Amino acid sequence: MKNLVLMAILAVLAVAGLARAEADKITTTLDLSFVSKYIWRGFDLMDDKASWQPSVNFDFGNGWNVNVFSAWPGASGSSEWSTVNATNFQYALLYKNSVDNGGVKTDYTVGYRFFDYIDMASNDADLQEVFVELAWPEVIGNGVVPHYAYYHMWCSEGNGLARKFGGPIHVMGFDYNWTSECMPELPMKFSWDIVYNDGTGSSTTAAVDHDWSHMTYGLSTAMSCPWTGGTVTPGVWFQKSMDDSVNNEDELYAGLSYSISF
Repeated sequence: MKNLVLMAILAVLAVAGLARAEADKITTTLDLSFVSKYIWRGFDLMDDKASWQPSVNFDFGNGWNVNVFSAWPGASGSSEWSTVNATNFQYALLYKNSVDNGGVKTDYTVGYRFFDYIDMASNDADLQEVFVELAWPEVIGNGVVPHYAYYHMWCSEGNGLARKFGGPIHVMGFDYNWTSECMPELPMKFSWDIVYNDGTGSSTTAAVDHDWSHMTYGLSTAMSCPWTGGTVTPGVWFQKSMDDSVNNEDELYAGLSYSISF
């Protein structure tokens, strides 16, 4: 029942976005990603196991987007713990735009997201959040884009284990975008983030400290697929974990995604 209500709300909001959008500006993007580990905001949700992550995004051309993301285990767990418990859907409504304040451009995204752990009790696992993501593509230049994000999470129901998981998370860092003269068809992106977790957990964790939790370094590129017109994006990431309550191991993982828009 809860999922039906949630989907009905998102459907109404999507229809409202469609009503304000021009039909020829609506873009649907399908994405299928595979990652060697499911690392989410520092947490290793599937205990070093791989994950399939299909998603779909509807961009109404007026700033409004509806996104549905899912994560599925690529391998089973152990006799003590099953990766199935981390299987989840994420339903998001977001608005993207830019403002120019005194010659400084700020790209921003504001939104709401619901985390539905389909193989666990809702009051023990399901979460929701509001968030703001900011980027400044012109403040430094030369391909360097500083960014900051704020996520505030709380449980979907108030009488289960998930009530312990709420709170804010701060993410700050930068992207560096460049293209090699030897391979101009392969735009490269290096990313660095540092995260302050203010006591926010996940459905597979215990209590979390209020501390700097981890840093993540990433390197990725994007290339067009000549047979379908889509985009293939390989990437590799290294996480330096700093707080054992989030993750007591450093993580090295890779991913490959294919996306197509129409």
